[in-house]
Amino acid sequence: MNSLQNRANAVMAFSISAIFCLLGAIAFSALIIPSNPSGAVALDSIKVVTGRYDRNWVDYKTRNNEFANTVMRIDADLSSLFHWNTKQLFVYAVAEYSTPTHPKNQIVLWDTIIKRKSAAVISKRGLNNKYSLIDVNKKWTDINANVSLHWNIVPYVGFMTYGHSKASEGYAFPLPSGIQT
Repeated sequence: MNSLQNRANAVMAFSISAIFCLLGAIAFSALIIPSNPSGAVALDSIKVVTGRYDRNWVDYKTRNNEFANTVMRIDADLSSLFHWNTKQLFVYAVAEYSTPTHPKNQIVLWDTIIKRKSAAVISKRGLNNKYSLIDVNKKWTDINANVSLHWNIVPYVGFMTYGHSKASEGYAFPLPSGIQT
């Protein structure tokens, strides 16, 4: 006959195995739930200014680097991404462009975390970029950028999945303020 300790061990091992099988089924079933998210980002204006960048401050009097400031509008309906296994969405707008020295560059313009399905419909106007737009080459001359909306689905259990909207048409960066051609 088995002792009480052996019986408790068998019950616990079976319970843990059953829980892990259930969690695995939840993780895989969340991948097959259909969704139809839509989103678009449009840049209303782009302004390039020159200045000096340091991690603690920006000095616009010294003209070493070019910074881009944008005003954008975002329209998205991401409510179909919420289901019983969605904990939150991490949503961000990305500008993607290429330069002769770096074929693929991506800069995050704006981001937010959405925790409820009721907040998953985004309609924002007049948004300024949340992060500095600084290119590795320090110049925005002859750059055309495509802008798109990206999202990460953070589940309660399972795999983190990613998605993005269709990229917008290319936006040309103007010359810095005060420079004549």
